[in-house]
Amino acid sequence: MTDSFTSSTSVDGSEEHLVETLMSQVDDEAITTIIGLQKKSLAQFEKTNEMLTNCCVLSASRLEKARKDLAENRQLILEMKSDLESIFRRIRTFKQNYITKYGDVYKHFEQQYRDEEKDE
Repeated sequence: MTDSFTSSTSVDGSEEHLVETLMSQVDDEAITTIIGLQKKSLAQFEKTNEMLTNCCVLSASRLEKARKDLAENRQLILEMKSDLESIFRRIRTFKQNYITKYGDVYKHFEQQYRDEEKDE
């Protein structure tokens, strides 16, 4: 039983010796310098974190505006498509009515148009 007590005492003694040796290697000025550098780094990290947060908020607001603009432009394009389909439908109807009423004139101008395209 005494062997285990003496071995634990020698371990505690060697640990204290290690701590004392390490403490003698580092002086108060070095510790103060290290703490100062850590505080400076912390301030820079906090500033960077704040800048990234602001960037994220700005990006989110711009994304929301872009989504709104996209939805409006999509609606405008769909309306324009509908208008163009209506216009082309009217043109086809007008063309069919014209062919029905004036078939011979239409054929004459159609042939003339095709001849001009071949020449070019």
